[in-house]
Amino acid sequence: SSSTLRARPAAKKPEKKPLMAAENSQMLKLAGGMAVGATALMMASALKQSLKASARRDASSSFEYHLAVHCPQISSCPAWQLVKLSKVANVKDLHEATCAALGQDIESFQDFNFYPVERKTVDGACVKVGPQLQEIGCFDLMLVALPPDHLQVVQLIFAPEAPQPAEVPQGPQAFKVCGMCLPLVGTSHQFKGPYAIPEYNFAQNVFPPSGKYPYGSTVRFYDGRKQDVWEFGTTVFHEDAQYTETMTADANIVQELIARTSDFPKLWNRDVEVGLQDFTANGLFTSSEKSEDWKTGHSLLPRGFNQIKVKAFAPQVLAKTRSFVGEWSKFEAGHLVEDVNEWLTAMTADAVVSCSMGMDMRNVERLGAKQAPHKFVETFRFGLGVSIGSITAQSEYGLKRFLPFFDAEGRLQAKYQESKKEMQRQVEDLVEATRRGELGENSIIAAMLKDADPDGKRVRYGALYGHVVNLMIAGHETTAATLGFTLQLLAEHPTYEERALEEVRQVLQGRTEPSVDDVPKLQFVEQCFREALRLYSPVTFITRDVAYDTLLGGHRVYQGERINLVTRALHTNPEYWAGATGEFGDPLSFNPDRFSPEAVRERHPNAYHPWGFASRACIGSQFALFEAKTFLASMLIHFRLQGIPGYKIVASCEGGGAAPSPENLAFHVFPRPGGPLWSDGIMRPLAMNEDKEDENEN
Repeated sequence: SSSTLRARPAAKKPEKKPLMAAENSQMLKLAGGMAVGATALMMASALKQSLKASARRDASSSFEYHLAVHCPQISSCPAWQLVKLSKVANVKDLHEATCAALGQDIESFQDFNFYPVERKTVDGACVKVGPQLQEIGCFDLMLVALPPDHLQVVQLIFAPEAPQPAEVPQGPQAFKVCGMCLPLVGTSHQFKGPYAIPEYNFAQNVFPPSGKYPYGSTVRFYDGRKQDVWEFGTTVFHEDAQYTETMTADANIVQELIARTSDFPKLWNRDVEVGLQDFTANGLFTSSEKSEDWKTGHSLLPRGFNQIKVKAFAPQVLAKTRSFVGEWSKFEAGHLVEDVNEWLTAMTADAVVSCSMGMDMRNVERLGAKQAPHKFVETFRFGLGVSIGSITAQSEYGLKRFLPFFDAEGRLQAKYQESKKEMQRQVEDLVEATRRGELGENSIIAAMLKDADPDGKRVRYGALYGHVVNLMIAGHETTAATLGFTLQLLAEHPTYEERALEEVRQVLQGRTEPSVDDVPKLQFVEQCFREALRLYSPVTFITRDVAYDTLLGGHRVYQGERINLVTRALHTNPEYWAGATGEFGDPLSFNPDRFSPEAVRERHPNAYHPWGFASRACIGSQFALFEAKTFLASMLIHFRLQGIPGYKIVASCEGGGAAPSPENLAFHVFPRPGGPLWSDGIMRPLAMNEDKEDENEN
């Protein structure tokens, strides 16, 4: 028995060895797997860094070098000056380009040489000044050596001899961030404030009209969340490009953007823009400069709005203005018109569609008869409102959206898709009617169908829809909104109203409406409209994107970064709008004399950009001015508008439009004393002779 007990352990010993061996084997396998995994992670991380470094090298231009040059002998320029140089240039060319960039004559700098600068970190001190530059080809090697988190721009010292590293200034800096960065929201708190338009709050907080800018006239805005940036292929962006945007109120920065259009193209590549494009398609306004549709459209469409064409549109513009005056002349003296914005939008929509598409929608007459607007306008407004977010499930369905199984979002999207299809069908009908010769022989649609650009390219049939919808966006809401602001500002400033009225009377010489030759003579009326456009620009941001890592205003900006001109801030910058001696007062005040010929000559040429700029400037600006001056002259001669006591202008998009308009704009309408509608204080309806009635019907 004892031997049996002793034998049991002996019999079990061989059984434990395989178990221990198996456990050890598993542990070895686990350790090996962990080692392989760690190695794989390290390799993946290294590969990722390698790919990032490789992709970031694409952030430099493929056909020219962007160089940051510092000249210790010149203190009047920014610390670092951008010098652009062709990749087939030589050191002599670099010397000439640098002197030109510094504004210096080359003879005074013949003994100066170039010395490359090396840094370990972006904002770190210089650790090494390289030997004198002998050939341009070495720039490619220097760019390859730059870490991916650095600006992909070579830094050079331009001096008679190489300085010590400690003498080299800090590299090109980023613009200052506009305030405290908060978790998740960044500096978006700067868009908060008393105004309904967020960009107005940003201008007030960051670029106040006092001119005391706490962070400078150009700043960085930190979004707090990563933005998707399209149209750059497989580019790996620097973090700043996806988390920050540059905001400016500086006319000199605008001047540089205009001078360097290839470095700062207009791209349509952010989520909100892509969302809008779902309704508007690839039109002239809602597309990137890279788009072939944009290139063809930009070659052809401006022809339809040149001065000769605008004059040819005079009968249609005058007819719609006459219809407007005729409808308002039916009111009793002192009648309160509460939906002024609706009236103005009806008139400008009728005018732009009549001129560009050859169809009179008669929205003004429909409004006078208390009828619904034309289907084209209804469909357009709803589709645009949903795509820009001004029409939502909340605004459309209210509390119903909380009902079980109501599916407010689903209903809204279904209605939106139906509106989009209906809009496409209506545009197709317009195009086909034009093709058959039934509509608009001289319309913009006809020109798009018949004309070709200098290269022989025509507007693609599929692109017609986008261009037509874009004409509606840019052609009527913007003008209508600015007319509303102008009328209210004139009502608030009777001195300026009287000056405008006196000019109209002198030009018209007893006639009751302006002719095509009268309109250019209405200088002060134009000043009033331009001043309202300055204070309440329909476009609150004008954007550009950074094509390559480069400098802007001597500061670093990264490929893919967005540059925003804040029009409200530029247009209320006291450096440009208070006057040399403060004669124009508060930049937020209404003073049409800011646009007298003398004042315009004295002002920075890029201080005023309500129409956009460079290749993306509004093609219909001359049409808008002609339409606005015709309308304002007619309104001044026929009516006296009395504003609501205590009314304060509030710019808002509450109406669902793309452009801010004066919220709840209303007037008491009286006949102008001594004017065509005056009859001892009683409003006399406008007399329409047969010719004018026939013209209005067509």
